[in-house]
Amino acid sequence: MPLTLVPISHGTLCHGSRWTVADEGDLASKVARLALGQARHVAAILSGIDKRPPATRADAAAGAIKLLTVPKDKPPYHRDGWVFQAISWIAAHHAEAGAVIRAPHMIHAHKGFDGFQLKLDEAGQIITAVVIFEDKATENPRTTIAGDVWKGIRDLESGQRMNELIPEAGGLLEAHQQRYPEIDIDGAVERIAWEEARHFRVAVTADTTHDDDVARAALFKGFDEVAPGFAARRQAETIAIPKLRDWMKAFSAKAIKQIEEWRDDV
Repeated sequence: MPLTLVPISHGTLCHGSRWTVADEGDLASKVARLALGQARHVAAILSGIDKRPPATRADAAAGAIKLLTVPKDKPPYHRDGWVFQAISWIAAHHAEAGAVIRAPHMIHAHKGFDGFQLKLDEAGQIITAVVIFEDKATENPRTTIAGDVWKGIRDLESGQRMNELIPEAGGLLEAHQQRYPEIDIDGAVERIAWEEARHFRVAVTADTTHDDDVARAALFKGFDEVAPGFAARRQAETIAIPKLRDWMKAFSAKAIKQIEEWRDDV
């Protein structure tokens, strides 16, 4: 696996895991595949299925390279945000093999949810939770969490954006209907209106100073206030990346190089 996930609990505040990069080359390769639109292939590999990779067409490669490139005279925030969403998606599959998770968006700064996961019962007929991702590649994690992230969760807790949640859930279930043929999609979608079924997964980049348990918990102070109820609703994920922008630049270059090598093989 390209990432190592270490579970951690902050009592009633939240639960989650620390991520560390175990194999940067493998991680860059999987992010490259996601940029090519090959999420189903990556999900199968992460589930332990050894599949032959799809061919890499020149036009798909060009689009993927564009996704991983910062436009001239533009800041890197949108590119870095997309890369982090891709890494977060990989981490989510690592945490739960075969999970029902929406593939990453294929455009920068998409206004929809950063990520979206459905948790089903063992029979695959009832949604037990709808997990809404907040993925932030930031050099100021506490400011970002206390500002943008908490505001977004408060809005969702107050019932806003239900018109977005419903089609997201329905579309994701329809895409996986072959795996869950007995599921009542309409009934399952209704469940997302129940407060206890809405869970939140906040994933942020952090500095090494936040790896300490006390400092890490401080990052997520207030989580239990914006999303009250049982702790299972509140998931907190971190990855320590010093010099974030420099790392993202070098990492994206690795992914681009991989795509160029695949394209040359076609």
